[in-house]
Amino acid sequence: MSDKVFLYSTLKYDNPIPVTARIEWLPCGTVKPLEYWTPDESHYKISHVLECTQMAHLKDRGIGIRFKVCSQLSEPHDLFCDNQYIHHETYLYFSDNWFCGENFIDSRYKHHGKEFIHVTLDVFPDGKYEVVYFCVKGERYKVEKTHAVELGGSFNAGGVGIWHKVDARLVNMNDDEDPVLHNSKRRMAALYFEINKWFVSIKSA
Repeated sequence: MSDKVFLYSTLKYDNPIPVTARIEWLPCGTVKPLEYWTPDESHYKISHVLECTQMAHLKDRGIGIRFKVCSQLSEPHDLFCDNQYIHHETYLYFSDNWFCGENFIDSRYKHHGKEFIHVTLDVFPDGKYEVVYFCVKGERYKVEKTHAVELGGSFNAGGVGIWHKVDARLVNMNDDEDPVLHNSKRRMAALYFEINKWFVSIKSA
């Protein structure tokens, strides 16, 4: 689907501007925006999420969520811009219910074979996305390549959703360096997105 992610300025009559947004998808199923890039390649870092509202969008753009955020221009397209450190409030619209689904499965099953995980995604204006990082058992991985994205659940844990087969490298929690210098640890992982949460399959105790 197109036109899933939009940036709206705080001016009432401004036209929507498509953005690429980096978001955190938390194990509880909620979404948190971190930063975004506008078409002129300006980079905005979000310092505070002031408000999050589920809503229907104007002009039949569908149902999604609106974030009111405080952001800062960190990499302006104009290198001589004097306002690059000024904070301002703006709205981010994620105009698809993919971002605000309600997980009815949790209330019916205990999911002993699933570990719900923290995932960081880049979401593009056309609705496509890339998994950038994920955390499993207290360790953080950077995704270096995605081999496959297919409909399907886990054979071990069950469920329905989208299966992602990725190559990933273990990195520090705050940067992309190896936890042990010059000793990269890589793994192939299967990540699953189910309704509104990401999980990996684990063996039951």
